[in-house]
Amino acid sequence: MMLAPADLSWSWSFSGMHTLINTGEEDEEELLKKIVNNSESGSKIISKVDYTNLVEKYTRDGNLSAAYELWQSLQEKNICLPISVFKNLLAAAGEQSDMKLSCRIFREFLISPGKEPLSSDCYLNLARAFINTDDCMYLTSLLKEISESSLPYRLIVMNRIILAFAETRQINKVLMILKQMKEWECKPDVITYNSVLDILGRAGLVNEMLGVLSTMKEDFDVSVNIITYNTVLNGMRKACRFDMCLVIYNEMVQCGIEPDLLSYTAVIDGLGRSGNIKESLRLFDEMKQRQIRPSVYIYRALIDCLKKSGDFQRALQLSDELKNTSSLDLAGPQDFKRHSRSHRR
Repeated sequence: MMLAPADLSWSWSFSGMHTLINTGEEDEEELLKKIVNNSESGSKIISKVDYTNLVEKYTRDGNLSAAYELWQSLQEKNICLPISVFKNLLAAAGEQSDMKLSCRIFREFLISPGKEPLSSDCYLNLARAFINTDDCMYLTSLLKEISESSLPYRLIVMNRIILAFAETRQINKVLMILKQMKEWECKPDVITYNSVLDILGRAGLVNEMLGVLSTMKEDFDVSVNIITYNTVLNGMRKACRFDMCLVIYNEMVQCGIEPDLLSYTAVIDGLGRSGNIKESLRLFDEMKQRQIRPSVYIYRALIDCLKKSGDFQRALQLSDELKNTSSLDLAGPQDFKRHSRSHRR
C-alpha cells in the first residue's frame, strides 16, 4: 500500500524523548502533544519505526487513550503507521471492553482513504467490546453513522458487523441491529436477513427465526429465496421442530420456489425423524423424479426410520437400491458445497 509522504523531522531524538517519559520529567500526554505539534520543525529525524514503537508501547501498557491520541495525530499529519498498529490497538480496546474507544478506532480506520479492507478479526474485536454490557449507545451511534455515510460498501460492513456479533454470541444485539437497520438509510438486504435467520437457527431460537422470516416477507424491498427457506428448514430440523419442516416446505413450494438438494435433505430427514414416513418417502420419490440425486445420508436416514417403524421390508428394498446405485448417481459432500456456493453468489 502506497503511503502519503510525510515530514518526519522532530526537535529531539526518540531516545531523548523516551528518557523524558521514563524519568517523568514532563507529563506524558503533554509531551505527546508537544512532539507531534513540533514534528515539522527541528533538524533531527525520527523514523516511522519509532512512531510505531511508541504507539505500541502505550498499547501494551494499557494506556490506550494516549496511544489513540498519538495515532490520530499522526493520521492528521498524513503519517501512516502499519496496519498492525491499528489492529493491536483495536484488539486491546476490545479486551478492556472500552466501547467508546473501540467504536472511535473502528470508525477512524473505516473512513480513512486508501486503507485495505478490515479483516474479520477487526470486526470481532469491535464486537468483543460489547460482550459484558447491554449498553449499545456507542454501537448504535457508530452503526447509524455508517448507515448514513456515502461509503459504497456500507451494507457489506453492516452485514459483517452482524456476523461478528453472532460469532461472539450476542444474539440480542444482532436482532437490535436488524431492527435499527429497517429504520435507517442503509436497509437490510436478502443477505442480511438470511444471515440473521442462520444465526437464529444455529442458536435454536425457532420463534425468533419465524419472526424474522415474517418480517422479511413483509419487506417489499426484499424477496425471499431458496437460501431463505433452506436456512429455516435446517434451523427447524436442528431444533427438532419436525412439525414445522413440512409447513415451511409447503410454503416454499407455494411461493413458486423449487426445492433443491438441500431442501429435500432437510425436509425428508425431518419428516422421517418425526415418524411421518409416508410423506418422507413421497418426497424422496418426488426428488428422484425431478432428477435430483439423493445422497447416501438420505438413504441411510430413511432406512433407519423404516426399521424403527417396523417396516423392515421397505427398509431392505431401500438398502438394496442403495447398494445397486452407482456412486456417480449419488450426491456427495461436494454437491452440498456446490449448492451452498451457488446460493451465496
